[in-house]
Amino acid sequence: MKEPCALLHNMSAPPKSVVKYEGLSGFARQKKLTYGASESKHYGRPVRFYLAPQFACLSPVGMLAFLRPNQKLLPGQDATKDLYSLINDRAQTLTLPDGCAVIKSDHLHSVVWDDPLSALAILTKCTETVWLRSKSPSLFSGLKHTAVSLLIPPNFVSQLPEKT
Repeated sequence: MKEPCALLHNMSAPPKSVVKYEGLSGFARQKKLTYGASESKHYGRPVRFYLAPQFACLSPVGMLAFLRPNQKLLPGQDATKDLYSLINDRAQTLTLPDGCAVIKSDHLHSVVWDDPLSALAILTKCTETVWLRSKSPSLFSGLKHTAVSLLIPPNFVSQLPEKT
């Protein structure tokens, strides 16, 4: 026969412990930074990246031919591997944090980089919610959308180049 557990007498009493997390509370108290009327609801700056639909429909060979018109593919050369190498190199040069939140794209968001390679560096390295510089690019998942906006944190906004 088992004896009742001594802790069961406490089951109907409300807990007396309170758990609070205030690790990010300092950010909530800061003044909201805004960059134009359409962007006033964001803490940071939305930046839009897009690919022209005709570019997004190209094969990796076609994309490489567009991005490097003076270089021909050698027989047996892997166009996708070369394209991913270009994408990774471009992602390293973008003055963005190593990760950014992906938000709903709006045509009113500023476009800082309007070249197809920059757009590929963003689109092929993001999910529905986040862009990561170190993520392996994926043309399959990246080209499901032709436009995406990243929310650039306020401390990185000053590093962005002027709008094009």
